[in-house]
Amino acid sequence: MATSKISSVAASAEAQAGHPRRWWILAALALSLLVVGLDATVLNVALSDISRALGASTTELQWIVNGYSLTSAVLLIPAGLLGDRLGRRRVLAVGLAIFVAASAAGAFAQNPSELIAARTVMGIGAAAVFPLALSIIPTVFAPSQRSKAVAVMTAAMGVGMPLGPLVGGWLLDNFWWGSTLLFNVPTVAVALAAGLALIPDTRDASPRRVNLFGLGLTVAGLTGIVYGITQVPIDGWGSASTLAPLCGGVALLVAFGVVESRSGEPLLDRRLIGSPLFVWPTVATALTSFVMMGLLFAIPLYLQAYVGDSALTTGLKLMPMMLTLVVGSGVSTRLGSRLGLRVIVPAGILISSAGFLALLGITPSSDYWPLFATLAITGFGFGLAMPPAMTAMLDSLPDGVQSTGTALNLSVRQTVGALGVAVLGSILTAAYRAGMSAPTAHLPGAAASAARDSLGGAVAVASRLGPAGGALRDAAGSAYLDGVHAVSLVCFAAAIVIAVMMAIVLPRRAQTARTLEPRTTAAGKMDS
Repeated sequence: MATSKISSVAASAEAQAGHPRRWWILAALALSLLVVGLDATVLNVALSDISRALGASTTELQWIVNGYSLTSAVLLIPAGLLGDRLGRRRVLAVGLAIFVAASAAGAFAQNPSELIAARTVMGIGAAAVFPLALSIIPTVFAPSQRSKAVAVMTAAMGVGMPLGPLVGGWLLDNFWWGSTLLFNVPTVAVALAAGLALIPDTRDASPRRVNLFGLGLTVAGLTGIVYGITQVPIDGWGSASTLAPLCGGVALLVAFGVVESRSGEPLLDRRLIGSPLFVWPTVATALTSFVMMGLLFAIPLYLQAYVGDSALTTGLKLMPMMLTLVVGSGVSTRLGSRLGLRVIVPAGILISSAGFLALLGITPSSDYWPLFATLAITGFGFGLAMPPAMTAMLDSLPDGVQSTGTALNLSVRQTVGALGVAVLGSILTAAYRAGMSAPTAHLPGAAASAARDSLGGAVAVASRLGPAGGALRDAAGSAYLDGVHAVSLVCFAAAIVIAVMMAIVLPRRAQTARTLEPRTTAAGKMDS
């Protein structure tokens, strides 16, 4: 009895002060998230090298990129469930080990099929890393320190994507294309070793039976939706290859909702769906990803195809967003507790909206500063808004479902972010093609089609025309910027709507999971 009391007191003291090695644990988790997030974009700048080295077709190049994002998005919830049942450190370590092994295999792929397979397996590992790394934060940090930890993790997640082209560009300037994957091996190995040595293993003390049928519906539904979204840039919104998986995925998720509503032990804890502190921060982070992903999709292509920047220079020009996102995350930890959730999140999103307006100042003849202003302002706004929303979401998670709840949040966020690329990319493409109809009217059929299809195609056609191609190149740059301006206006309007909505629906102050109703199992027993 005395030993039990001593253990209870020790556990209570640790809950108040946090784990004694919490900052080292945070460093290992942040490194994991940074590298896994970076891999979503690092290969984008190496696609031309991969095409030459492996003879990859356009479709194969698309799946080298999409295979990673597709598997990582649809397996988040299963990975979260495993973490809650088997142990969060254990599943995180397995995910990192899979990621390292697949990265090493992909770096030495001999053909496109091997590289696609390696990237797909990397996505499986990433699906475990994202939710498990975040769900460990509430278990090692006291509530008073949690906002700082979440700000660090948010910065690590946020800087990974714009950092990808920078790291990839430097590696390609000095090594072969496989170095962009081999870079992961020592970096993630350090994170894996540190995690195994430092992170305590936690799990749900009374795990529920997993509804395999519901889990299958979830994975199949998300696969259909994410796959359909990835087909939009290839085949358009009206094609069967886009509509069939999208409609099928939506139907499967509706069926999942029906099954969940009738289940005595639902796959997703109903306290999550009924908690405003989980639902609305999830909506805020997802919609913010929608506009952020659209911006990161539009700008790099313009810099590389029209301005002529190298991959490394493009990465350097994207740095202001990365740096101000880190600054904004730091500011949010100081202001969040004083201003409250209902003020700080909408304020950050409104600041980002000003950055989208700055994008309207970019013309074919303008220098870098309008783009710098756009990236700096939007990065700061996102950094200000995201950590408080993520902290509120994590604080709302009851014991035993931290990994599942985090996985659900990230799954919604990644799916909506992919939708943002598809929707905003379609708007950009439509505006570009409308602007190129007249300048390409005098060109032969194949050349006109190539110039109308993409900015890169128009620049290539213009280079073959010699001095006469200057006018076509200028027209293509103007048409593409018309598309960028259309995207910026949509993002501005979306940011205003999101900010107003969050100012209405978010509670002023975040609360902890202890305020939620305890879970009642099918047997009628209550557990925390």
